[in-house]
Amino acid sequence: MTRRTTRVPTPARLPLALLTVSSLLLAGCSGGASASGADAAAPTDGVLRLGVLNDIGQPPDPDVYYSGNGLAITTNAYEGLVRYEAGNHDEATIVPSLAESWEVSDDFTQYTFVLRQGVTFHDGTAFDASAVEASFDRRLAVDAGPAYMVQGVADVEELDDHTVRVVLSEPNSAFLDYLASPYGPRMISPAALTEHAGEDVAQTYLSTTSAGTGPYVLSKAVVGEGYELTYFEDHWADLDPQFTKVELPVYTEISAMQLELERGDLHALLSAVPTASRQKYLDSQDLEAHALPSFQVGVLYMNPNRPLLADATARRTLFEGIDWKSLVEQVTSVGAVPAEGYYPKGALPADVDQRELVHDPDALESWVSGLPAGSAIQLGHSAGSSDAEQMANIIAAQLQALGMQATVTSHQASEVFGDFPSNPQDAPDVLVSPGTWPDSNNAYMHGHVFWDPDGGLNHLQCSDETTTGLLREALVTGSDATYLAAGEAAYASGCAPTFAWSTDFIVAQNWLGGVEESHSIAAPATLDFATLRVDEAATTD
Repeated sequence: MTRRTTRVPTPARLPLALLTVSSLLLAGCSGGASASGADAAAPTDGVLRLGVLNDIGQPPDPDVYYSGNGLAITTNAYEGLVRYEAGNHDEATIVPSLAESWEVSDDFTQYTFVLRQGVTFHDGTAFDASAVEASFDRRLAVDAGPAYMVQGVADVEELDDHTVRVVLSEPNSAFLDYLASPYGPRMISPAALTEHAGEDVAQTYLSTTSAGTGPYVLSKAVVGEGYELTYFEDHWADLDPQFTKVELPVYTEISAMQLELERGDLHALLSAVPTASRQKYLDSQDLEAHALPSFQVGVLYMNPNRPLLADATARRTLFEGIDWKSLVEQVTSVGAVPAEGYYPKGALPADVDQRELVHDPDALESWVSGLPAGSAIQLGHSAGSSDAEQMANIIAAQLQALGMQATVTSHQASEVFGDFPSNPQDAPDVLVSPGTWPDSNNAYMHGHVFWDPDGGLNHLQCSDETTTGLLREALVTGSDATYLAAGEAAYASGCAPTFAWSTDFIVAQNWLGGVEESHSIAAPATLDFATLRVDEAATTD
């Protein structure tokens, strides 16, 4: 489920032996160790023990970090002006954070915020209006993946110490969602940015510590070893959390994390729970499984920069030749359903974004039979995603049965998010991604990152001018009808169609209370740690 990263050195691709469908089904039925958890006592030392599968891949700097497995760090150490309401909600509701209230002009060009008073940064600096422009400027200077959220800011006017007006260069109906996104602009201490600027706009400094206003301070950051958060005693909300320290050691295998969870050494798995194990956890008496609302989607990326899928008709034929309803049921049924729209569930009203998943195996067979003899296809998936690997192998087996040479390859995040966009002609023909997500559930923020030429999740550089134009028009007006037209155009292009809607699946010790109340629909793989608690009733049962 790892996503968005900046470029780092690329490991070699790992060819996988093609598995038969029957062997995949046997592997999918394996549940591993039983979920006993019987000796898992609630901690009395105020330490919440979680974990990170593989390292987070980037520094825990909110202007750099654009992935998934370290989101728990950035969302608990930093805060923005607004946020999505926490709690087990099916809709994304924007609520105050460091801004107590706001007004939006009718033309979506001016956003005025009244800032919360009595807020302190981790370095002791008081939060005021000056921090807004400094934080926006710093994100632009770093110019990493999430920089697009402030690129349209023309001016930040300080009306007084605790009131700012953000003026945009053009209308943007999604700007509040930009600010509420878990990847949105976060307030960073201007004093810390100045004092530790160095030659990289304080990126070195913020790789090992934090300078936000969040309820936790980053107190340890050792790449490949682990991370640690400690409660910030001067947090403005005076939360008095039961967990004053959160430990996040790094693991290289999800099976090791599962084993430690089941014997009580880990208190929860926030992500990467294998589908094959999910029913076991749902049935467990000692562990609590939570399938929570999410914007996560399954996407099939197709590569127009290689001859096989250079044509949009060929891309649509391949996508529609796969029985996605059966594949989702077979591989990811616990926690995912076939997609019924072009966007994530809830991005547009259900009566607007409606689409049946077409299954046309005859057209696929005809297309394959018309290809030159010896034609081959390479299907890639992200390393560590057992669901993606299983899906890729099943699709490959289907294509092989039609007489096509098909191979499956595993790729590290550094390849997917770095090398593929830079050199798409060397990337696979197809990338199977059953668990990814947009920056928020605003329809533009899905369309932009997946479909636009400069989108952060357009891994194989497939785009369409009609789609891009419609997205820009919808961003100005906020029109649901225009967003729907953009979704239809994107599907016609066959670049990155959505095939599944997924939940955010979390497993915790049964004494860990407040999980659903601490979860945000827009932020997978993380919780608000300060609102978690020990459920005394569960500890005495």
